[in-house]
Amino acid sequence: MANIFMKTSVLKLIESNLRIINQSCYYARWSHRRPRKVLTTEEYNNIENKNDVTISTSEEKIIELDMHTNILPQQSKTKWTPKINKPNDIINLEELDKKSDAVHYKIEPKVSKKKKVSYNINKETTKTTDMLETVVDANGNFVYTKLKDNDPSISQLLITVKSRKEQIKKDLALLEGKRLIREALEAQCTLKSLVFSRKNDVEYLKPYLPKSGARLYKMPYREIQLWSDLTTTPGIMGIFKTPEVEKFIPKNSLGLTIICDNIREPGNLGAVLRTAAGVGAQRIFLTKGCVDLWDTKVLRSACGAHFRLQIHKKMDWENIKNKLDTSKPTVLIADNKIVTESISVDQLQNSNESSSSNDEQNSNEIKNLKDIVTSMPLLPYYGVNFNDLGSLVLIVGGETEGISEESYRFAADFNGIRLNIPLNNNIDSLNTGTALGIIMFEVKRQMYLVDYKNKQ
Repeated sequence: MANIFMKTSVLKLIESNLRIINQSCYYARWSHRRPRKVLTTEEYNNIENKNDVTISTSEEKIIELDMHTNILPQQSKTKWTPKINKPNDIINLEELDKKSDAVHYKIEPKVSKKKKVSYNINKETTKTTDMLETVVDANGNFVYTKLKDNDPSISQLLITVKSRKEQIKKDLALLEGKRLIREALEAQCTLKSLVFSRKNDVEYLKPYLPKSGARLYKMPYREIQLWSDLTTTPGIMGIFKTPEVEKFIPKNSLGLTIICDNIREPGNLGAVLRTAAGVGAQRIFLTKGCVDLWDTKVLRSACGAHFRLQIHKKMDWENIKNKLDTSKPTVLIADNKIVTESISVDQLQNSNESSSSNDEQNSNEIKNLKDIVTSMPLLPYYGVNFNDLGSLVLIVGGETEGISEESYRFAADFNGIRLNIPLNNNIDSLNTGTALGIIMFEVKRQMYLVDYKNKQ
């Protein structure tokens, strides 16, 4: 029995504690409310009885009723009219307005004011230079923005320049190295942005930099190394607007025109441009099969020749022919003598073995091309008197593709000559830039020799 009593007492204690815990859990809900007392039914009835209104005998009025009397009192016949307190003096508002001492208050409704946007279409607007586009201030100090690693603004700019599609779309060119940047600035190219890591490099370019119109960014050297195409970056990069090299007029040129036929190696094209600028060529035509003129490798190997030559890119043979018709030049082809032999004995044998109509057409075209090539004389470069040929056009091809069929047909229309450089030790051909340099400097030597004799 004692155990049962203990169990019941423990259960009651637990229930009471649980009730208190539940009430405390809900305390936050009604803690802000005003407390009210909970009444029992007996207390409520007592309060109601106290609130009953008793009418005293002095205030009671006894009404005797009979069968003929009305319960409701009779209404008075006079109409009720409300009393209005009228002022003694009537104020005339018109006379009040005429008084000078009167103060008038006008209450206007609140209207939300919107900013009016004015569009000045016909008015001329003057352009103001942004402070960020100022290169050198009035005191001669550089104005630049110092960037940290992985800065999103410069990263987006360099991604745009690195993408060839975006580069063509926005007409931009990326140059690395202070020497190449100086060449572009001397040629009056438009500088957009300059990224550098050392101020000494910018001091070197200070005489050539514009006063405004470009933005300068200083960033860590390791960050520039990540964006550079070189193994060891020079630590300075310039972003320029692509210059219109087609309109460039070289000074003291020899009247030489060079046609680059399917030169797909960037280093070879850069060497050709550099050699042509050194010789003093007047203009260069690049056919559609050539590598991009503004490729970074072409720019580095050309060493600034882009800004000293008149260069026409993506030209077809009809456009080249139209530009040369007025001058009636002599077309020269740098032929390594193997081209004629490879046109070809094997292809002719294969065409003779086949009997289909298509193969017959191909064999006829090969025979015609071989006739065209063999009809042009093949001479060593030092055995030609270039002074008697008038204006000259030299065609050079790539090392992999060589001279194309269109080049031979084009040269045949201008009474072309094939030039050969004799080689020893079973060497088949030379580098495109080397072959061009040998022939072009021989032409220059003969022209200068004639001028020297005439002056004496």
